[in-house]
Amino acid sequence: MFRKQPFLFAAAPVLAVAVLFSGCSPQPSHPNQIDAFDGATYDSLTLAHGALIYLRASISSSYPKYVPLFNETAAAYATAVDAYAVFRTEPSSQAAVAADVASLTTSIVALENTVAADMHVSQKTERDIRQKAQHIRAAASSNLSLSDILSELEIAAAVAETIPAAAPYATLAAVIIAATQRALAARTAASGQPIDLATLTPIAPIP
Repeated sequence: MFRKQPFLFAAAPVLAVAVLFSGCSPQPSHPNQIDAFDGATYDSLTLAHGALIYLRASISSSYPKYVPLFNETAAAYATAVDAYAVFRTEPSSQAAVAADVASLTTSIVALENTVAADMHVSQKTERDIRQKAQHIRAAASSNLSLSDILSELEIAAAVAETIPAAAPYATLAAVIIAATQRALAARTAASGQPIDLATLTPIAPIP
């Protein structure tokens, strides 16, 4: 599950570098975490929550074609949060939590890949960005750990930044960038704070 390693287009040239390096500094432990897995899982779910809350509003109002995929992702998030809540009282259930967070990651990847395809980003561009992310993380200290959810959100934002501001799909790209910024902001706000399951609020499906 884990690997070592205000949206304005004026900020776009620096955001790609910023997000690709955002995982290269250790996250402070949560004072009430059970262990490193506990803290990392909470951080992953916090990231997912921040992104999905923003995406829900945008998809609901402007992009109905993504509703089915979004609802699948929201359901995967709910399953992962429920499993994590059990883990917090029964740490022996770690494997189940890891599997559910992996399923959530798969759902997030499916959603972002669909959006990237609709933005008409070339496969080469996306492949180059993914390779750059891998090289950056390979050069990082082996003591660092970066969640797969963070990786995928960062890559999605970097891909979206390749869309020029005047392009037909610029608004859709801005949504992806903003969702990633919201996720990173949520992660920063929770950094070093006690784990609080109340922050992982349910995300209602879009009707």
